Amino acid sequence: MTAIIPLVLLVVGQATAPPLPVAVPDLPTDPARLREMLRDRAQPRLQAQAALVLLQLNAADADAVIRQGLEQSEDPEMFLVLASAIRLARDSRYAEELVRALARQRAIERAGAAEALAALIDQRLVLRLRQITDDPRADVRSRIAAIGCLGRSGRRVAVEPLIAGLELEDESVRNAAADALAELSGWRYGVDAAKWRGWWDRHRDIPNERWLEMRLSFQNSRVSRLESELENARGQTVRLHQQLYARLGGAERLVYIPSLLDHEDPAVRLLAVGWAQEMLASPDQGVQRSLGPLLLRLTADPALEVQRAAVLALGRLQDPAALVRLLALVTAPAPTIRAAVARALSQQARQASPDAAIRTNQVLGALGRLLEDPILEVVVEAAEDLGGLGVPESWPVLTGLLRHPGESVRKAAAQALERVAQPTALDQILRGLDDPSGAVRFSLVGALGNMAVSTTSVLAAVDLTRVLARLEVTLLKDPEPTVRARAATALGECGSAPLLPVMWRACQAGEDVRVQEKAWLAMIDILARGRQVALVTEWDRNLMEAKQSARRIQLLTEVLARWQRRPEARADQVHLQDLLVPVALEQGKWTMALPVLRDVLARQATPTEQQTRLRWLLQAAEQAYAEGNKGEALRAAQDGLTFAPKGSPLIQSFEQVVRRAGT
Repeated sequence: MTAIIPLVLLVVGQATAPPLPVAVPDLPTDPARLREMLRDRAQPRLQAQAALVLLQLNAADADAVIRQGLEQSEDPEMFLVLASAIRLARDSRYAEELVRALARQRAIERAGAAEALAALIDQRLVLRLRQITDDPRADVRSRIAAIGCLGRSGRRVAVEPLIAGLELEDESVRNAAADALAELSGWRYGVDAAKWRGWWDRHRDIPNERWLEMRLSFQNSRVSRLESELENARGQTVRLHQQLYARLGGAERLVYIPSLLDHEDPAVRLLAVGWAQEMLASPDQGVQRSLGPLLLRLTADPALEVQRAAVLALGRLQDPAALVRLLALVTAPAPTIRAAVARALSQQARQASPDAAIRTNQVLGALGRLLEDPILEVVVEAAEDLGGLGVPESWPVLTGLLRHPGESVRKAAAQALERVAQPTALDQILRGLDDPSGAVRFSLVGALGNMAVSTTSVLAAVDLTRVLARLEVTLLKDPEPTVRARAATALGECGSAPLLPVMWRACQAGEDVRVQEKAWLAMIDILARGRQVALVTEWDRNLMEAKQSARRIQLLTEVLARWQRRPEARADQVHLQDLLVPVALEQGKWTMALPVLRDVLARQATPTEQQTRLRWLLQAAEQAYAEGNKGEALRAAQDGLTFAPKGSPLIQSFEQVVRRAGT
């Protein structure tokens, strides 16, 4: 519908615009040959070009061919081609022939002549057309066609003849005049001549520019209305198809979907693609065989959105023909289609089949060609799909893309390398960490972390040292907080005890909050993975000196929880429990301390250790009582009486708590 706007401009600009120069391709200039081309109904485009060339020749022979074509009535197609060319070129030499054509028997010829005359309207032609409209002896169809010319012209000189037509005797002519005035003005006064004369008196003397503005405004509003109505009609058509499809059974749907292939509305054909893709999930091979040809055909649909949807659906089609078609579409002219081909090819490569290795090689080759595409959108999609395959053979191509000028391409390649990076790609990835894009560096840091902890492709000791050193530099010096935070996480996954001071520096208040949090969690990861009681004790002491009680509790509880999941680390848990309890009680967290105390009190210990733990239990019971939780205080005191040895000075204290809590 947007193509209507230029036509509107053409209509409203007819008053002052000169004849349009029309460019045509190189054709013969012999009128005889051009006349034969005019008669070639099998090639309508060639007919139109021949008509335009004849109009531009300005030769007597060419003029004779045109007039003969306009006068004869045996070949209406030739007449329509010539009339269209005259309308496009606005050649007024043949106005009289077109006026006579208004009396033709065929409605299509009268309509073609009227369209051409509407583009040629001037004062002389208005008088000629008025002779026809006012002549009661003329064929009523000719009079109505002449009135239509005046209405579609958009010219002010056509107003008075049309108003005069409202007073003619023939009712059909009066109605045609009323419709023509409505077409010309945008108002609808019917056949009331008095109202139309009043309207004309108000607009007779306005400037020509103002008249054209009014015409353009009216036509734009009309186009908008028609577009809205057309969109509503299309939406209703889609809804009706959806309702019908919902009521059909499985077998009926297989018949119904192919019937929509030739529907004129792309939205309906798009529905067919979506339904076909849904049905491809069925394990029934008959469904695949039935819908495969349909999707293959729609990959050549003239509507790009339909073609793209069909291409994406081929990714799920288990048919060798689907892969063949996708490989052919790698060179499709539309970038959106080539991007869709990349995604569909990656889906094809993931399908389990006896020839999976051959299929994967074909897909890798096609994706490699798409990585060289001049459109960034296509390259990005191909890089993402290549990485999504997780094929180790793809890393050389991806590392090469780290030097691509497009940031989006480098970002996609870096994200893909997170999944497929190999030790042999280490040098390229390390160089990529100098990329100006923070998003690229973020993903490459993740790739280094994954390489360092990989169990399938283990880094050599010297390479691991290089990785740790570069991650340390990134943590301390990268300008992006998100990259520094990612480096902290990676160091937590692969680092060791010597990196703890560096991580602690990143936890200080001057650093970004995100980096602080990730660096602290990384320290916990390193300490928990190292399983060194002395090291945990050392950092607990460091945190105590730094007055970081909350972090002390977090460190001890998290490390303790992880060691409890490792049977070989259970022997070291008691020491951590003895570190955790006093810190928790210091913070008033008796609910955290009590379960740990009950666990350690049940273990064997020296009298001194047991006495210390009983004091902690008494402190927890008193904190529970102070907070009003008499039940927990009573149970804790009773546990103390159970574990306290005879003669312990703490027995009396526990009994006092029992008496107070028991009331």
